[in-house]
Amino acid sequence: MTNFYLSTALVKTTLLVALFITLILSIFLLLSDYSRQLKKWKRYTHISVFLLLLVLLSMLADASYKFNEGLEFKEWLPVPMWLLWCITLAADFLIIRDTVGLYKLKKQSLSRDSIKQALDMLPSGVCYFSQSGKVKLCNRQMDSLLHTISQSDIQTLTELQEALTQCEACSGVIRLSQERQTYLFPDGKAWRYRQTEITTDDGALYTEAIFSDITELYNKNLELKAQIKQLNAISREIKWLSDNALILTREKEILSAKTKLHDDMGAGLIAIRHILHHNRTEEATNAMDLFRRAVSAIKYDISYPGGHNELDRFLQDAKTIGIIVNLSGELPKQEELQHTLILAMRECLTNSVRHAKATTIYITMENNIDRVSMKITNDGKAPESEVIPKGGLHNLYRHILDCGGTMEIKSKPSFELTVVLPVTKEGNNETDSYCRRSADAP
Repeated sequence: MTNFYLSTALVKTTLLVALFITLILSIFLLLSDYSRQLKKWKRYTHISVFLLLLVLLSMLADASYKFNEGLEFKEWLPVPMWLLWCITLAADFLIIRDTVGLYKLKKQSLSRDSIKQALDMLPSGVCYFSQSGKVKLCNRQMDSLLHTISQSDIQTLTELQEALTQCEACSGVIRLSQERQTYLFPDGKAWRYRQTEITTDDGALYTEAIFSDITELYNKNLELKAQIKQLNAISREIKWLSDNALILTREKEILSAKTKLHDDMGAGLIAIRHILHHNRTEEATNAMDLFRRAVSAIKYDISYPGGHNELDRFLQDAKTIGIIVNLSGELPKQEELQHTLILAMRECLTNSVRHAKATTIYITMENNIDRVSMKITNDGKAPESEVIPKGGLHNLYRHILDCGGTMEIKSKPSFELTVVLPVTKEGNNETDSYCRRSADAP
């Protein structure tokens, strides 16, 4: 096959057009390389192909022009035409292959438009500010939220912070929590704002501002608070009923003791009558003494005036059933504490009569700044086994725990009940209000 210089004009022109088209494709491939992160050897290969095609086209075009004009020219490339066509086709194949690869890489890689489109699809509001405080990137959700907060377009981080501070005054956005930075928007949605600083690989510093949708969590929290409020009301009612049961149990035990006293008095009358009929003077004197003490106790109970405080009523009940109360110290001033301590006194009073057969109970009070303690013992017989709270003691123990106190029972060497209650300012917490309600219970 002849070389380029001996070929016809048509063959020369066809080759030159093919080389020119290949050179244009090579230039397009080079321009695409600058927007992609390619390996160095690929970039150098594309540059080499471009330079080779440029030199080859320049030399062949110059020789063709001089040949057509009848000028002298030098045969720089006296190679066969088939070799020139192979070079051209090989360059075309390389360019087309790399162009197709770049197209596939473009579909798989992220561009600025794809990043912005992905951010716009996020349900959260996202915005990035440069180190100078200007907006660098902002998605649609954040743009809508910022416009609602400030009623205008926000361009800097300082404007955003000022708008969040003054949102309640000008936009109708309600700040739910300053510490958690949660906001309730006019459309009923709740958003949480978070601001952090991030640093890129090249050392650039940006501020990331994000609004997260917490509407569902906010609504669940409202429902939970409503349920807690209902449960607290139910709990207070249950406690009130339980305290009533404790008071009724105490009244029942006192009534039982008084009934027993009346029964003993009746039995004494029958015994005295029997003794008198049989003329037993010594036994009659003993029966008369027992009868006289019972009558005195009943008379004192009937003639005792009303309107006294709860401690006086307790002392009166103890004297009525023949128990001496040795009280040292003073009760606290808080009515709720007084009520709880007197409940413990009454429980020990009835148990001392029923189980220990005691005649005297000893009560020691100790008042401190933050707590009040009370110890109760008696002169009766010691418990045969360890005392386990049940019945009235169990109800008393639960009531003391509800008031924030503690109760301890010692069985050896003698029975001892210790109650410790915290001293708090009246009305400062729910425990006090509950104890006051217990004190007012009928």
